[in-house]
Amino acid sequence: MRAVLPDRASVLKRTDLPLLLVVLCLIGAGLLILYSATVHWAPSLFRRQLIWLALGTVAMLFFALIDPLVWMRVSRWLYAINALMLLYVDLFGAERKGAQRWIELPGGYQFQPSELAKLLLILTLASLLVRMGAQIRTPKGFLMSLVHTAVPAFLIFKQPDLGTSMVLGVLWFAMVFLAEVAGRWLALTAVAGVLGIGAMWHLDLLKDYQKARLVSFMNPEADPQQSGYHILQARIAIGSGQLGGKGYLHGTQKNLRYVPEQQTDFIFVVIGEELGFAGAIGFLALYGLFLYRVWRVMVATRHEFYRLVAGGILTLFLFHLLTNVGMTMGLFPVVGIPLPFVSLGGSMLLASMIAVGILLGIRLHEPTLEI
Repeated sequence: MRAVLPDRASVLKRTDLPLLLVVLCLIGAGLLILYSATVHWAPSLFRRQLIWLALGTVAMLFFALIDPLVWMRVSRWLYAINALMLLYVDLFGAERKGAQRWIELPGGYQFQPSELAKLLLILTLASLLVRMGAQIRTPKGFLMSLVHTAVPAFLIFKQPDLGTSMVLGVLWFAMVFLAEVAGRWLALTAVAGVLGIGAMWHLDLLKDYQKARLVSFMNPEADPQQSGYHILQARIAIGSGQLGGKGYLHGTQKNLRYVPEQQTDFIFVVIGEELGFAGAIGFLALYGLFLYRVWRVMVATRHEFYRLVAGGILTLFLFHLLTNVGMTMGLFPVVGIPLPFVSLGGSMLLASMIAVGILLGIRLHEPTLEI
């Protein structure tokens, strides 16, 4: 099988315009929300996000024009780059708030390799699963896929970043499920994962703040000034928005900065307080439309590598949405998961735009496959 590059005249015809349009709507809504979250205390953060958006747009177009099969051919190099980046962060990365997750860039910018690591895992794991074929349904193949994921997940966990390492675990679970691994193996792995978290707790492998977040999830009122503060203030802000919200730029909890990290992990609080229940539902509907378009890419493709990559990207965005929104309402523990296209963070925005570019590349190149 070989891929023929589409001619210039057919690019527009084969572009997934509904997907591109909904992404542009999400970006526009995200910029409005981020502006509201930062305008009164750190407008420079918003301007930096615009620079990352420009870079992400270029990256999206670049990846859209490249046949994703190229990444399958160089997947071993991508995996090595991923591991080396994460190892570099563990050894020499910049530290902020007790975590060592960033690489310093000129001009005061920082890059977080763990955000790109999610996408690199999707590409390399999809390649591994396709190359193994039916072998993935054997114990050896199953363990190979698990080790493939465990290496970057371990390096990210050491930063420490429990939330992102969990994302990698969820990506692995979803992609091997799509590869039709036996359900009993996945069930046993899920049980082992729960037992593993319990073991890490008792062996003190989890940081104190990570334990506190898990405890506060069950009972935030037990420590309202420390570990439970985020959840309680988020509930107050979202609840005060009621049906129609307090109005754009007029969120009192937001303006007084009672909600920590309102520009990153807790940015959904801004939506709930200022736009109310109606605005929150409208935003979630827009995000749901985006996820539907990604799902359409996955089910419409004829190539197994494309299908697994699209499935991994769908899982990535869905997990981020559910976890981010869920933790602001106390439905999930606070694990530091941003909301793609909305939360402040150049690394996440860049990775999200690249993911969209890959999806557009799948739709653009697959009709030209010759068998």
